[in-house]
Amino acid sequence: MSEYYNSIIKALNKKSYPRVRELTLADSDKAARTLLESFTEDSLAQLLTVHMKDEQKRAECEYLMYKAYTRQHILKGVVLGIGELEDRFETVAIWSHPDSIEIGLESFATLMESGYDQLYKAFDSEGRQKVFEGMIPLLHDSSVRIISTDSRFNDKALFTLVYVGSTASARGKGNVRSMFNYMFENYVDKWPNSISYLESSSTINIPIYNKFGFIYKEDIVLGKRFEGAVEGVDFADMNIMIRGNKGHDWTKDENTYKPSKL
Repeated sequence: MSEYYNSIIKALNKKSYPRVRELTLADSDKAARTLLESFTEDSLAQLLTVHMKDEQKRAECEYLMYKAYTRQHILKGVVLGIGELEDRFETVAIWSHPDSIEIGLESFATLMESGYDQLYKAFDSEGRQKVFEGMIPLLHDSSVRIISTDSRFNDKALFTLVYVGSTASARGKGNVRSMFNYMFENYVDKWPNSISYLESSSTINIPIYNKFGFIYKEDIVLGKRFEGAVEGVDFADMNIMIRGNKGHDWTKDENTYKPSKL
């Protein structure tokens, strides 16, 4: 059967959420603007650019980072938008899926097409260290460690929520719920033996994610904690949360992983 007809069948099989749209590369600018507004006061976003004195330069670097993430996952993942406005969306969510790595999410070609070269050039040396030597490796390595050293997760197909953000005027409209329901019903819970994984950089979001079946696993820290350290300046905490397939409570399962002896 042709790819064209496969795409039609796939679309017909999806449960309908009229306001949710899967974004294309043409939407990446608006999506990035949405995330830029959404994470203005986020401690992780602040940490990456707090050393920059020029506010316009900070905003440019943050925008390019969100745009690169957006384009990368439009190409090799799933990016959802709700409420298209003149220059942004009300809410945007970025996901990777179990095949994302295999089809080239982290390949050189995808990274270049996504704009990571522009992001690298825009940041100064300290910013490059924070993003390319700090944040990206920390998030990748933490995910690999958690999934591979816990038997409750290490044989599961992995979906990762990379970002979800709403503009101030959109909060309280139920956009995030619609997006989660769309993603779970059309992707995550249709994939056998899958889990969903996220890193939240704000503890106030933990009860919100709990409502969608995510359960707290552990914290990871970017930067350095010390006496007198300021969140968003010296460090950022990220709360790892995991959702079992169809909301299964994985905390009730036994972790049988045993580290190998050298």
